[in-house]
Amino acid sequence: MKKWPTRITMPVTVAAAAAFAFAGVAGPAAAAPPVPNPTGSFLLQDAFGNDCPGFDVTATLTGKFKEIPLSGNRKIQIAPATTITLSANGKTLKYVITGATHIQLLPNGTEEVKSTGRNLLIVPDVPGQHVEGLFLTTGNVNYARTTTGGEIRTFSGTGQVVDVCALLK
Repeated sequence: MKKWPTRITMPVTVAAAAAFAFAGVAGPAAAAPPVPNPTGSFLLQDAFGNDCPGFDVTATLTGKFKEIPLSGNRKIQIAPATTITLSANGKTLKYVITGATHIQLLPNGTEEVKSTGRNLLIVPDVPGQHVEGLFLTTGNVNYARTTTGGEIRTFSGTGQVVDVCALLK
């Protein structure tokens, strides 16, 4: 299992909240106000530690991020009105990524994650299993990770998947 700074298969829209640590929350939900995404362009490699194999990707985000803690060691991360523009190798792609990510912290320390709607997922390089990449998912996908970012299970599900790195190559 490979560890990385901002967690395996993390939706890009949570860039502003990468420093948030999961705390088991008991009781009613208490949502913080939305956090604006980073302003200006940035390299995904700089922000996340992974991007597309063999080349850098520049991103620009608009919109906001909000994390909603729930009872039972759960939380939901949402990104209302969020758009991402990705550029590499003279190509530019723009996606609306307003999906939601539902996270359940299990007693063994594993995070069971379900992303719904439209999300841009970052997958790290795991030697012997798969290379790093960026994937636009539409619909439902699920995956599992450690709380420190190690991959337990890469994403799968009924959602549609677009290999963004292949489009930017």
